[in-house]
Amino acid sequence: MAIGLFCFVPAAHADECEGSALASIYSRMLSDDQALRGRYIEILERENAKVSVDAAEKAKIEDLILAGDFKNQEELDRLIKLCGWPNSIDNGKAVRSAYFIIQHAPLPYQLKYLPVVRGANKRGEISNEKLASLEDRILVRQGRGQRYGTEFQHGSNKIFPIHDSKNVNKRRKEIGLPPLSGFPR
Repeated sequence: MAIGLFCFVPAAHADECEGSALASIYSRMLSDDQALRGRYIEILERENAKVSVDAAEKAKIEDLILAGDFKNQEELDRLIKLCGWPNSIDNGKAVRSAYFIIQHAPLPYQLKYLPVVRGANKRGEISNEKLASLEDRILVRQGRGQRYGTEFQHGSNKIFPIHDSKNVNKRRKEIGLPPLSGFPR
Protein backbone atom coordinates (compact mmCIF):
# COMPACT_ATOMS: atom_id res chain seq x y z
CA MET A 1 0.00 0.00 0.00
CA ALA A 2 2.77 2.47 0.84
CA ILE A 3 4.49 1.59 -2.43
CA GLY A 4 1.36 2.50 -4.40
CA LEU A 5 1.09 5.78 -2.56
CA PHE A 6 4.76 6.51 -3.22
CA CYS A 7 4.27 5.87 -6.93
CA PHE A 8 1.19 8.10 -7.02
CA VAL A 9 2.92 11.17 -5.56
CA PRO A 10 5.44 11.65 -8.40
CA ALA A 11 2.63 11.40 -10.96
CA ALA A 12 0.73 14.12 -9.08
CA HIS A 13 3.84 16.29 -9.09
CA ALA A 14 4.40 15.65 -12.79
CA ASP A 15 0.83 16.80 -13.49
CA GLU A 16 1.36 19.92 -11.37
CA CYS A 17 4.50 20.79 -13.36
CA GLU A 18 2.72 20.39 -16.71
CA GLY A 19 2.63 23.69 -18.62
CA SER A 20 -1.02 24.68 -18.38
CA ALA A 21 -1.41 23.49 -14.78
CA LEU A 22 1.73 25.36 -13.74
CA ALA A 23 0.66 28.46 -15.68
CA SER A 24 -2.65 28.41 -13.82
CA ILE A 25 -0.89 28.27 -10.44
CA TYR A 26 1.39 31.16 -11.36
CA SER A 27 -1.56 33.17 -12.69
CA ARG A 28 -3.38 32.77 -9.37
CA MET A 29 -0.25 33.77 -7.47
CA LEU A 30 0.12 36.95 -9.55
CA SER A 31 -3.54 37.84 -9.01
CA ASP A 32 -3.08 37.34 -5.27
CA ASP A 33 0.08 39.46 -5.33
CA GLN A 34 -1.58 42.39 -7.09
CA ALA A 35 -5.06 42.20 -5.53
CA LEU A 36 -4.64 44.77 -2.74
CA ARG A 37 -1.59 46.70 -3.87
CA GLY A 38 -3.55 49.19 -5.98
CA ARG A 39 -5.74 50.19 -3.04
CA TYR A 40 -2.73 50.35 -0.74
CA ILE A 41 -0.88 52.70 -3.11
CA GLU A 42 -3.99 54.93 -3.22
CA ILE A 43 -3.89 55.12 0.58
CA LEU A 44 -0.18 56.00 0.54
CA GLU A 45 -0.77 58.70 -2.08
CA ARG A 46 -3.52 60.20 0.07
CA GLU A 47 -1.24 60.16 3.11
CA ASN A 48 1.54 61.82 1.13
CA ALA A 49 -0.93 64.52 0.01
CA LYS A 50 -1.81 65.07 3.70
CA VAL A 51 -5.36 63.77 3.17
CA SER A 52 -6.76 61.72 6.02
CA VAL A 53 -6.91 57.97 5.59
CA ASP A 54 -8.60 55.19 7.47
CA ALA A 55 -5.75 53.87 9.64
CA ALA A 56 -7.62 50.64 10.36
CA GLU A 57 -8.12 49.97 6.65
CA LYS A 58 -4.45 50.68 5.96
CA ALA A 59 -3.31 48.34 8.75
CA LYS A 60 -5.69 45.59 7.59
CA ILE A 61 -4.48 45.87 3.98
CA GLU A 62 -0.85 45.78 5.14
CA ASP A 63 -1.51 42.61 7.13
CA LEU A 64 -3.34 40.97 4.22
CA ILE A 65 -0.56 41.90 1.77
CA LEU A 66 2.13 40.51 4.08
CA ALA A 67 0.19 37.28 4.64
CA GLY A 68 -0.40 36.88 0.90
CA ASP A 69 3.23 37.62 0.10
CA PHE A 70 4.41 35.02 2.60
CA LYS A 71 2.04 32.42 1.15
CA ASN A 72 3.24 33.21 -2.38
CA GLN A 73 6.90 32.99 -1.33
CA GLU A 74 6.35 29.56 0.18
CA GLU A 75 4.52 28.43 -2.97
CA LEU A 76 7.23 29.84 -5.25
CA ASP A 77 9.92 28.02 -3.27
CA ARG A 78 7.94 24.80 -3.55
CA LEU A 79 7.30 25.18 -7.28
CA ILE A 80 10.90 26.02 -8.12
CA LYS A 81 12.13 23.06 -6.07
CA LEU A 82 9.59 20.76 -7.70
CA CYS A 83 9.38 22.08 -11.27
CA GLY A 84 12.33 24.45 -11.69
CA TRP A 85 12.23 28.08 -12.81
CA PRO A 86 9.08 28.68 -14.92
CA ASN A 87 11.07 29.77 -18.03
CA SER A 88 8.80 30.69 -20.90
CA ILE A 89 5.57 28.81 -20.12
CA ASP A 90 2.43 30.80 -20.78
CA ASN A 91 4.27 33.42 -22.88
CA GLY A 92 6.31 34.59 -19.90
CA LYS A 93 3.38 35.28 -17.58
CA ALA A 94 4.65 32.72 -15.05
CA VAL A 95 8.08 34.37 -15.03
CA ARG A 96 6.36 37.72 -14.49
CA SER A 97 4.53 36.24 -11.52
CA ALA A 98 7.73 34.81 -10.05
CA TYR A 99 9.45 38.17 -10.53
CA PHE A 100 6.73 40.13 -8.67
CA ILE A 101 6.74 37.64 -5.80
CA ILE A 102 10.50 38.09 -5.48
CA GLN A 103 10.29 41.89 -5.91
CA HIS A 104 7.71 42.16 -3.11
CA ALA A 105 9.55 39.80 -0.74
CA PRO A 106 11.82 40.64 2.21
CA LEU A 107 15.48 41.34 1.49
CA PRO A 108 16.84 37.85 2.34
CA TYR A 109 14.36 36.28 -0.08
CA GLN A 110 15.31 38.77 -2.80
CA LEU A 111 19.00 38.05 -2.29
CA LYS A 112 18.33 34.31 -2.48
CA TYR A 113 16.72 34.65 -5.91
CA LEU A 114 18.81 37.51 -7.36
CA PRO A 115 21.17 35.08 -9.19
CA VAL A 116 18.15 33.25 -10.63
CA VAL A 117 16.60 36.52 -11.84
CA ARG A 118 19.94 37.55 -13.37
CA GLY A 119 20.08 34.22 -15.21
CA ALA A 120 16.51 34.69 -16.45
CA ASN A 121 17.52 38.17 -17.67
CA LYS A 122 20.46 36.73 -19.61
CA ARG A 123 18.09 34.24 -21.26
CA GLY A 124 15.70 37.07 -22.20
CA GLU A 125 12.94 35.94 -19.83
CA ILE A 126 13.11 39.02 -17.59
CA SER A 127 13.66 42.53 -18.97
CA ASN A 128 16.57 44.75 -18.06
CA GLU A 129 14.05 47.13 -16.48
CA LYS A 130 12.76 44.45 -14.10
CA LEU A 131 16.27 43.31 -13.19
CA ALA A 132 17.30 46.94 -12.56
CA SER A 133 14.21 47.42 -10.36
CA LEU A 134 15.06 44.38 -8.26
CA GLU A 135 18.72 45.37 -7.94
CA ASP A 136 17.74 48.93 -6.96
CA ARG A 137 15.22 47.71 -4.39
CA ILE A 138 17.86 45.47 -2.84
CA LEU A 139 20.37 48.34 -2.68
CA VAL A 140 17.81 50.69 -1.11
CA ARG A 141 16.87 48.06 1.49
CA GLN A 142 20.56 47.63 2.27
CA GLY A 143 20.79 51.38 2.90
CA ARG A 144 22.90 51.95 -0.19
CA GLY A 145 22.34 54.22 -3.18
CA GLN A 146 20.48 52.65 -6.08
CA ARG A 147 22.11 52.37 -9.52
CA TYR A 148 19.25 53.04 -11.95
CA GLY A 149 16.82 55.30 -10.10
CA THR A 150 13.86 52.93 -10.24
CA GLU A 151 12.92 53.11 -6.54
CA PHE A 152 10.57 55.85 -5.38
CA GLN A 153 8.96 56.38 -2.01
CA HIS A 154 5.53 54.75 -2.23
CA GLY A 155 2.78 57.25 -2.75
CA SER A 156 5.08 60.06 -3.90
CA ASN A 157 7.48 60.96 -6.66
CA LYS A 158 10.38 61.21 -4.20
CA ILE A 159 13.23 59.10 -5.54
CA PHE A 160 15.49 57.23 -3.14
CA PRO A 161 19.18 58.25 -3.22
CA ILE A 162 21.19 57.22 -6.27
CA HIS A 163 24.83 56.17 -6.13
CA ASP A 164 26.91 58.24 -8.56
CA SER A 165 23.82 60.16 -9.65
CA LYS A 166 25.69 62.16 -12.29
CA ASN A 167 26.06 58.94 -14.30
CA VAL A 168 22.61 57.44 -13.67
CA ASN A 169 21.34 58.21 -17.17
CA LYS A 170 24.45 56.65 -18.72
CA ARG A 171 23.74 53.45 -16.79
CA ARG A 172 20.06 53.60 -17.73
CA LYS A 173 20.91 54.07 -21.41
CA GLU A 174 23.26 51.05 -21.31
CA ILE A 175 20.36 48.80 -20.35
CA GLY A 176 17.71 50.44 -22.51
CA LEU A 177 15.89 52.55 -19.91
CA PRO A 178 14.75 56.10 -20.67
CA PRO A 179 16.59 58.96 -18.95
CA LEU A 180 15.47 60.38 -15.62
CA SER A 181 14.66 64.08 -15.78
CA GLY A 182 16.77 66.32 -13.61
CA PHE A 183 19.92 64.24 -14.06
CA PRO A 184 22.71 64.66 -16.63
CA ARG A 185 22.21 62.77 -19.86
